Amino acid sequence: MSGVDTDVHPFFRFYSAGNFGEVAPQRLSPMSWSLVGEPMERATRVFSRRVWGRCAWAEGSCYVFVGYFGCRPYHNLSSYCALADSIPGVEASDVTAAYFEDIEPPPGIAGVTVPWWARARAPGRVLLELAGTGPRLRLLEARVAELERDARRTAGGGADTAGMLALVLERARAVLVDAWSVHILSTAGLVPARVALRRALRRLVRHGDEVELWLSRPRELVWRRLHAAALAGPDGSGDFLASSFYEVADGHAPWASYAVRQQVVTGTAEDRVDVLDPGVAAVEMLGEHNRRIVTALSSTVGETMAAREHSKSLVMRTLHVFRRVLPRWAVVRGVPDHAWPYLTVAEICGTGRLDVLERRWDDRREACEKALATEMPEHLDLRDPASPRPWLGRGVRPAKGVSPGRATGLVIHPDISDISDISAIPAEPVVLACVSADADVAPLLPFVSAVVTERGSELSHIAILSREYGIPCVVGHQGAAAIPTGTFMTVDGTSGEVRVHER
Repeated sequence: MSGVDTDVHPFFRFYSAGNFGEVAPQRLSPMSWSLVGEPMERATRVFSRRVWGRCAWAEGSCYVFVGYFGCRPYHNLSSYCALADSIPGVEASDVTAAYFEDIEPPPGIAGVTVPWWARARAPGRVLLELAGTGPRLRLLEARVAELERDARRTAGGGADTAGMLALVLERARAVLVDAWSVHILSTAGLVPARVALRRALRRLVRHGDEVELWLSRPRELVWRRLHAAALAGPDGSGDFLASSFYEVADGHAPWASYAVRQQVVTGTAEDRVDVLDPGVAAVEMLGEHNRRIVTALSSTVGETMAAREHSKSLVMRTLHVFRRVLPRWAVVRGVPDHAWPYLTVAEICGTGRLDVLERRWDDRREACEKALATEMPEHLDLRDPASPRPWLGRGVRPAKGVSPGRATGLVIHPDISDISDISAIPAEPVVLACVSADADVAPLLPFVSAVVTERGSELSHIAILSREYGIPCVVGHQGAAAIPTGTFMTVDGTSGEVRVHER
């Protein structure tokens, strides 16, 4: 679809909705794509350059790591698999298992490699980059809080409202780039860190694969604080939780119909009582040297998971600033309210003439209408751009346990019409079942015994959240959302088994 689609990469032509499909709207407006795709692309290029140096295939004007086809965001899976192959000990299947629901990796591209010396230094470079995420996140937290405060001030109007809006937008664009950079770093770095932990456990601990699930639990994530802030009142750091995470035009047609809206659940729960889990027990039985190795690796994985969630929350909060400010800035620029979702952030913040912008939003609106009328597949094989088609993998993937443990309970669904208050949850143990889940379900997790989703991967957000709360989680269970409420079932988050009982 010319006029909206990104250019296809000359070598890497296999695209997957992947992790986007788990948490983001199926279709994004051109404005939202400019706030998600472009900074994500830039951040991934910076990350790859800092780890491997300049690679010819990662340069140029085309998008290398993400794509936008039919208004739908896609990861360029073949390029991410190429990066994975550029780290000793890491394989493309580690990436697809972590973020792309175990889809079969696409064929590699002969001759597209990094030099041997760049491969050799890659693990050290990745660890060095991960070591700096803590200070960067603390600085970003302060910048985002200041940005939110200034965005609230612009709502009051004043003599220099236009100047204040322009300043907020300029700073928000810079903050967004930095927040995406940390998110890409923690997301990419989590894969080799987890591979290293898994290999150490296989050599040192009996049943190492099962123990790894117990050990790779992050410390308390940022979502508890943000949900508490949202319940405390409006105009806080948790405001964004009531909106679509990725679609800033979620109040405008047609994008409102694609937006995935979040929920803020009221109520409190007693803290869970932590007991000695098998992972800790297995590590305590190791010798001192081996115990230090495993402890250090598991701590790195847990901290990287926490950094991934923290950086994502900062991205979402910054996107919420754009959601607030863009409509008011459109008035200043003379752009109709229905038109700004069809522009990019660079265009609406630039100095282009209004008549030029008008032609652009008219052309894009027409292109988007055609795109939204076309069903887009989950995976794209664009080796022949004239006939895009999904490539075939190994068929339906089995369900996978991503957070260990075993629990039995009654099925409930995270529908805001059913659960807006904790009192709506049955008093007996319950299992949360849905298509996919993001941080919006975090307030429900202290009250449920297990989670089952149709979508998700080993390192998807719901997997990380479930590990934090210490509850079993199974992803990839086909038909999870269709399980009737009140069904009695058992979930094994280690084996991936989901069993329905009669009662």
